[in-house]
Amino acid sequence: MTTSSLSAVIRLLAKSLDVPADTISGATELEALGADSLTVIELIFDLEEEFNIQIGDERPDLKVVQDIADHIDRYLASRGEAQ
Repeated sequence: MTTSSLSAVIRLLAKSLDVPADTISGATELEALGADSLTVIELIFDLEEEFNIQIGDERPDLKVVQDIADHIDRYLASRGEAQ
């Protein structure tokens, strides 16, 4: 896990859902934040832009905030760009 991907996910989720970033952690459930599937899709678009990646149509099973960060880290590692 890289701290930068988790912090980016938290920052973008906080902005998107209008909640304080300090109330979100890696263990926070997306459902508890009120993040529906549309919110997650928009978040993925934002993260693609943030990390200059193309996740595409892949929609992994995402339950908690850390799942999103881990998915980004795996994607970056597969491209040989692990941070």
